[in-house]
Amino acid sequence: MESFRVRFDVGMIYCDFLTGFLGSGKTTLLNRLLKSSSRGRFAVVVNEFGEVGLDQWVFSQISNNVYLLDSGCLCCTITHSLRETLMEIHHVTRNQARDDLKKVVIESSGLADPLPTLHALLGDAVLKPHFQLGSVVTTVDAMHAQQQLTLYPESLRQVLVADHLWITKTDLVDTRAVDELQQRLKGLNPSAQVMDAQDEVGIASIFNQTQNASFQFLKAWRLEPGVVQSPKATALTTPRAYSKVAQHSLNTTSWSRFIDVKPTWVGLAAWWEIVKTEYGARLLRTKGMISIVAPPSHVMIHGVANHFHTPSPIEVWPDSDTRGRLVCIGIGLDSDFLDASLRALSLEASYAKPKTLAELSQLLD
Repeated sequence: MESFRVRFDVGMIYCDFLTGFLGSGKTTLLNRLLKSSSRGRFAVVVNEFGEVGLDQWVFSQISNNVYLLDSGCLCCTITHSLRETLMEIHHVTRNQARDDLKKVVIESSGLADPLPTLHALLGDAVLKPHFQLGSVVTTVDAMHAQQQLTLYPESLRQVLVADHLWITKTDLVDTRAVDELQQRLKGLNPSAQVMDAQDEVGIASIFNQTQNASFQFLKAWRLEPGVVQSPKATALTTPRAYSKVAQHSLNTTSWSRFIDVKPTWVGLAAWWEIVKTEYGARLLRTKGMISIVAPPSHVMIHGVANHFHTPSPIEVWPDSDTRGRLVCIGIGLDSDFLDASLRALSLEASYAKPKTLAELSQLLD
C-alpha cells in the first residue's frame, strides 16, 4: 500500500466539514459553535438544496463571514462553486491581513454525498496549497436515522466518513433506541467518536483547530479507492461507485417559495397537515422563516418526515425583504399541489382543519 505523507502547515486554513442527513441538526450545531467562539475566527460556507436559502440568514446574525454556495447540491457543484468560494475566502484573508481567520466550516446540504467534497479538499491542486482538511462531523437524527441509513446511501456515506458522530434528538426517543443506534454507528464506523448532543460536550473539542496524523491517515485510508478494507466501505468508495457528478438515490426534489401572506397559527397548522397527508414519508424535510399574525411575530419552522417541531422565535428579521420563506424537500414533490396548498395559510377559524386540497377548497370557495 502506498504510504501517505501528512503535512501540517501553520499558515493553512483548516476546513472542517459538517454533514448529516436532512433535518439532523447541522444548523443547530453550527449555531452553537459560532455562539461559543470568538467572532471573526470562523468563516462559514453554507450549501442548501433549493433556490431559497435560509441557513445563511440564521448564521449571519452571529457572524459576518458567511458564504452561500450556488443553488444546488454541494456534491454536484464541487468543481466550481466550492473551489471559487474557498479561494475567495483565501484572497480576503490574505488581502485584509486576517490572521485571526484560521478555520472554515463547510455545512453541506442534507442530500450531499460527502465523498466528492472530501476528495476535493484532500487532493484539489488549487486548494491544497492553502486549505487542509480538519474534522469531519456528521449529525445523526435519533428519531429517523435507522430508517435513513437503510433507505438512503447518502446517509450511510455521511456516517462512514465521520471523525465525530453527533447524535441529536435523543430526548425524543427512548433509551433503548439510542443504545441500538449507537451500536449500529460504532459497527459502521469504529474509528469515529460517538456523542450524544444532550451531553455537555465542548463544541470546540469536535471542531479542532488542527488534526493529528492518525485522523488524517484514517481519512485517506477510508477514501482512497482500492485501499479501504471494510467490504461495505469498499463498495461505497471504489472508482465505479464514485463520480464527480453525484447521482442521488431517489427522485429527490426541492420546492421553495417566498410568501407575501402573514399566516395565522391555524393556517400554518392546516398547511402542514395538508402537505403531510399528501406526501407522508416522501416528505423528507420542511423548513421556513415566517412572519406570523400573532406573537411571536417571526418564527423558524422545521419538519422532518411526519414530525413537526415546535417553531422557534426569531428576534430580528434578517433582511429588508419582509416576505416569508418556505422550503420542502422530498421525493416526487408536485409544485402545483404545493403552490395550491399555500391558500391554507390564511385560514383563521379554529374549527378549520382540512387535510386535503379538496377539503381546503370547500372551506375557501
